[in-house]
Amino acid sequence: MAQGSRVLKVKLEISDSDRNCYENLELSMVLHPSETPERLLARLIAYALEYQPGLVFGRGLSNTEDAPVWLRDLDERVLHWVDIGQPDTERLAKLYRRCEQLSLYCYGPNAARWWQQHQKSLEKLPKMRAFQLDYPALQRLSENLHSGFSFQLIRSDGHLYLLLDGEQVEFELFAFQGE
Repeated sequence: MAQGSRVLKVKLEISDSDRNCYENLELSMVLHPSETPERLLARLIAYALEYQPGLVFGRGLSNTEDAPVWLRDLDERVLHWVDIGQPDTERLAKLYRRCEQLSLYCYGPNAARWWQQHQKSLEKLPKMRAFQLDYPALQRLSENLHSGFSFQLIRSDGHLYLLLDGEQVEFELFAFQGE
């Protein structure tokens, strides 16, 4: 763990009737010195939306061999790579070839513009799913981030609600590619 990193204890509750996924989890997440609270929450939201047993957080921003969130089998083969932000598209193409499933969760004020600029090359990766996270809601929730918090993700009939220590926001998840 990098010097200056903060460990956050998270009580995560997932109630996702769209995927028939209901879980209560206790997680430790590391907020790295160069990571924003918005990015940490983006990782947590992606984790909750993609949750399945065995899904874990990678070792951090400085370790490019790890995904922000991923699922590997017992032979260390990558089954699902979940990336966050606006990564290099050549890197995404390489990852696409070495994993069974690739999901991308973009966020930030320029996420839609980034997608428009790279859409043609990313559409060549038909099994990749790509989404845009609701950046204003992400910013609002990140203001209340502290060393221990509870987080709920509720999804029903395509509607997504997030609660961080009781503060609720309706959250927009826009699909760029895939479902």
